[in-house]
Parts: sequence; structure tokens; C-alpha cells
Amino acid sequence: MAAGIAPDRLLVLWERGRGVTPAECAAALLDAVPGAGSDLDVGSRDILLARILAATAGPLVWARALCSTCGAALDVPVDVAAVAALPVHAPGEQLSIEVDGVTVRFRLPTTDDLLALRNVPPGVARDLLLRRCLAIPDGPVPEAVAEAVDAAMEAAAPGGAIDLLVACPDCATTSTAALDVAALLWAEVEARATMLMAQVHALAAAYGWTEPDVLALSPRRRTAYLEMVQS
Repeated sequence: MAAGIAPDRLLVLWERGRGVTPAECAAALLDAVPGAGSDLDVGSRDILLARILAATAGPLVWARALCSTCGAALDVPVDVAAVAALPVHAPGEQLSIEVDGVTVRFRLPTTDDLLALRNVPPGVARDLLLRRCLAIPDGPVPEAVAEAVDAAMEAAAPGGAIDLLVACPDCATTSTAALDVAALLWAEVEARATMLMAQVHALAAAYGWTEPDVLALSPRRRTAYLEMVQS
């Protein structure tokens, strides 16, 4: 398989990512990045996942979005290479802003933070996330501080808040849709895992090979054996 994720590792990721929440799936995919963990901020996480996606599927991939006006399903090109070129933050990096003359220190949201928000009502989730990032154990975050930190987070981690421009040819509406890098990478993992398992099944049935035997073959040799089996 091309650079990106080794075949045996890809099947492990596919197995871990099935039937879980989007945040859990993103955390599983992050295991494909050497040295990265769930304490990485979400923007940096998506940039690293974009690098894996670009290495696996190429610099341009297609995302599916719905027109906000007529609901038509549209294929939208995504410049994955541009996302992959964005800078990343060190895990736990402390940032700061001034709010009404007071220095407010914060960190960027992580996958661990998102996992902690599972089953939390939307009205409570924003305040809980801010309190985690500001290290405030209890009590509401003042709205002026919340708004300033929200804006500072978006500016500091653009990789976590990228919008795609969606132009509908049916109704001529132009709108935006949030880019979900983890979902794009998962779709690639699922498609390639399905193909790999079909190859393993065919070659194991024909030659009695084990899954590791088949996955150890180069893509070219695997294809050559499949052609002989199918001829």
C-alpha cells in the first residue's frame, strides 16, 4: 500500500473505529500518527490526520456535503495538502489573551475534552469545555471571557475550524460546510480495509495463506497473485 498507513495497521484502525462515536473514531485514527496522543489539541490533531490522508489518498480528496437550500448531495473538492501544511501546537501548550486588562491563560481543546463531553447537554457542553481549557474547577465562565477565548482559540488553531465553500449547481446557492478531516480519513480507511480483506479472503482461499502472509506482500505482488487466481 502507498505511504500513509501500513496494511496490518490499517485493519487494526478499521476494527477499532467501527461502531464508535466520531470523537472515539478520531482518537483511534490518531494512533496512526507516531508519538501523538489524545492530549493533542483538536486543530493539531486534524492537521496530523490530514497529513496521513494526503500520504494515503493524495493531495486532493472529495467530501460529500448537502446544499443548505435544496438539500442536494454535492461532491466538494478538499485541498488536503493545504490543511496538512498548517502548523501544529505542542500538547498542553499554554496560550493567553488580555480581557479587560486581565491576562487569561488557556489551552486548546483536546480529543480527551471532547470525549469528556459525551452525553452532556449542548447548553452545558460549551461552559464545561471552557472550564476545562481555563482550568476553572467550578462556576460559570463570564461571557466576556468566554467570547474572547472562543475567538482566540479559533485564531490559534485554524486547522480545527475549516469551512468548505459549497456551490450548488441545482439552485445556485453558495454556502459553507464544516470540514471533518477525521471523517474523510475514516472513509479512506474503511474503503481500503474492505478491499484488503477481500484480497486476503481470495488469496487465503486459493493458497491457504494467513492474513499476515497476504498483508506482507507488496501491493503489486498481491495484485499479480489475484490476477492469477481470477484468470
